[in-house]
Amino acid sequence: MHCHLLIPSFFPLPQWLDAGLLRDMRLPALETLLARGKEYPLQDGGMEAWLCRAFGVEKQDDWPVAAFTLLADGGSPGSDFWLQAEPVHLQLQRERMVLVDAANLAISSEEAASLTAALNSHFAQDGLSFFPSRPECWHLRLAHPARLETRPLEAVIGRNIRNFLPGGQDGVNWHRIINEIQMLLYTHPVNEAREQRGAPMVNSIWPWGGGILADKPSAPYTRIWADDALACGLAAAAKIPRARVPATAEDWLQTAAPGQHLVILDQLHQAALYGDFPRWRDNLLRLEADWFVPLRQALARGKITQLTLHVFSDEKARTFSVVRTFLWKIWRHRKPLKNYT
Repeated sequence: MHCHLLIPSFFPLPQWLDAGLLRDMRLPALETLLARGKEYPLQDGGMEAWLCRAFGVEKQDDWPVAAFTLLADGGSPGSDFWLQAEPVHLQLQRERMVLVDAANLAISSEEAASLTAALNSHFAQDGLSFFPSRPECWHLRLAHPARLETRPLEAVIGRNIRNFLPGGQDGVNWHRIINEIQMLLYTHPVNEAREQRGAPMVNSIWPWGGGILADKPSAPYTRIWADDALACGLAAAAKIPRARVPATAEDWLQTAAPGQHLVILDQLHQAALYGDFPRWRDNLLRLEADWFVPLRQALARGKITQLTLHVFSDEKARTFSVVRTFLWKIWRHRKPLKNYT
């Protein structure tokens, strides 16, 4: 049995090291796996790019993330062109417009329905149809494909959006559309009510991940264990069984059958996105106890034949692959995690 662990926001950013967050951390199982494993360079582009490549999905102008996440949410992408249309709050900070994502907005189903209904009424003649697949996740169907090059929402959180606005052949037109959306949402009764009760307004959307649903993806894994919408959508399109990630590796080992398994451990991700460095450290220590220690032991006992870690930081990706015999390469001494940054 081969276990692939996919871990976003794994390696800390350089400024984190200045805070001494890795000082005195004890990660013997993880450090052993990294030291004894064979490292492979990966193409850059972030987790979305990695997942699409793994399933044999080709890049269009963008990676067609929206069509697959819609599939994961129970929608039917058909042959239409789809964009993620993430509801966000834009906050003016001095001369910067900074984005806050829906995870911090507590949007209700009623609010999402009312806001998207207003957008659909306004943009009907432009061939834009907004669908609140979930209150915090909206999809946008376009009557005609757009030639856009976009950045994932997570790349923009807490940053000046002016540096990340859509580009490509239709980029300028979409700057206009975004401005219209902002003006419409700003005066919407939902936002007036939110402002009165001190909640941040849902005053814009972030479009990204545009494309059409590709042909049936390849099926590189026996089973997918994930909550990530793109991974779940790719699994659904490839007809691969999928399940939620168990709490610990010991729970997972009791359930997993022989084969190739992809497990996405995203416990570090939200803390990294919002700069919550102490929580990132605490979650990494929990991953050590709950996942790396049991999996190292399972590898040593032969319960799994290979363990591969695919780890990400921003849009950089690295792979470390370990088989049982590699554990005996004791001359490969463990190194602190900061040595890998």
